[in-house]
Amino acid sequence: MFKKLLAAVGIGGAEVETVLHTPGVQPGGVVHGNIRLRSGEIQQHLDGVFVEFVTRVEHETADDREREMMRPIGRVDVQRGVVLEPGQVVEFPFQAQAPFETPITHYKDRPLPGMVVAVRTQLEIKGAFDATDTDPIGIGALPAQHVLLEAVERLGFHLHHADVEMGRYRRTRQQLPFHQEIEFRGSPRYRRINELEVSFLAGPDGMDVVLEADRRPGLLTGERDVANVLHVDYATVHQVDWSAEIHQRLDGIGSGWL
Repeated sequence: MFKKLLAAVGIGGAEVETVLHTPGVQPGGVVHGNIRLRSGEIQQHLDGVFVEFVTRVEHETADDREREMMRPIGRVDVQRGVVLEPGQVVEFPFQAQAPFETPITHYKDRPLPGMVVAVRTQLEIKGAFDATDTDPIGIGALPAQHVLLEAVERLGFHLHHADVEMGRYRRTRQQLPFHQEIEFRGSPRYRRINELEVSFLAGPDGMDVVLEADRRPGLLTGERDVANVLHVDYATVHQVDWSAEIHQRLDGIGSGWL
């Protein structure tokens, strides 16, 4: 539905509607849609129209409390210098590529509990951004991500929850200031592991997969080194026994884990 602009544009302001023609993509995929603007009772000047992917991210505040906020992942310019005359309706088609580090929201055609990704329309008005329309979108796991998640499940772990947290892993291909963590309940094969977390740091030709057992209290807020990283090449992902690779890491849990 059309949504009114914020009060900064004045009484009788324009309305905006975003229609997504692509209900879901994988990381790196392209979303197609249209943005429709309907002017109000006055002429309005928009410096720009943009779309961006956003996700819900957890972070710690100065008083050590956990907070959630929608953070942008990638932004695409749709149109610059728009003038809306009273009563006018204009429409702009757009296409936007989901960054490869976009968190996944679906695995095996099922939603991941806790995950939210959306496409948000923004209008720039006199140098100030006003978020105007947000539309949820499904982000399916890449084939290589399916392979790794299935390898974890074959070791007896059970998918429980997923979230996105602030923080960076040094010496990985991570680009964003936050990352997704997919949480698994422990396996009877590894009695010392109560919980296993898997983070995908994907790129166009491969990905780094970070494994963490029994997360320490508190959220990651800075940068840190990681010892258990699997480097996955999309071209050869099916040539590796990933359950065996992961088992080797878990079997040596005593020394190298965060």
